[in-house]
Amino acid sequence: MSDPIEDPGQRQRLLEGWLPLAQEANQGYGWELDAAALEGLIISAAPALGLARSSFEAYAILWGVYSRLRRDDLNRGP
Repeated sequence: MSDPIEDPGQRQRLLEGWLPLAQEANQGYGWELDAAALEGLIISAAPALGLARSSFEAYAILWGVYSRLRRDDLNRGP
């Protein structure tokens, strides 16, 4: 997974802003992601999260990106 956010300050603000919602989704949906995986999820979802108009939309975006990343991991195989 590549990191499209090159500016460290922008990346930090992005993570700080979305981490509480991502942690809540992680717990609520039972994903069991560690801190690094949550950061990767946020970075991957960043373009779409920037367009979310509500927390409901943001949860849906996180769910969709999580599902895509999980499917990609499963398709990659061992």
